Amino acid sequence: MTTLKELINEAHVLVPTITCKELSENVAELYIIDVREGSEIRESGMIEGAINIPRGLLEFKVQPDPEGLAAETPILVYCGGGSRASLAGKTLKELGFSHVKNLEGGFRSWQEFSS
Repeated sequence: MTTLKELINEAHVLVPTITCKELSENVAELYIIDVREGSEIRESGMIEGAINIPRGLLEFKVQPDPEGLAAETPILVYCGGGSRASLAGKTLKELGFSHVKNLEGGFRSWQEFSS
């Protein structure tokens, strides 16, 4: 049986990270998904331009679609610290998205970077 820690480590290997600086320089080129729950966003806010799709709903809300969100779309996922986003990124790759990255350190790092 696989542990949660092992699942997260596997996802970290499969989903590359980008830094907050890299995000700030490329924000217009990325489809940004905040995978936190709505209550977390209400408490702390979110990155401008991001859309909220909680990790538990990702498979139901996002699918590659040639007339919508193409499989080649550069996607950035983030959560509070990075673990849920890695798991979400792994899911997006399994769904067929080819350019998925995770924000290193998650939203907490973004808050520090942007303040």
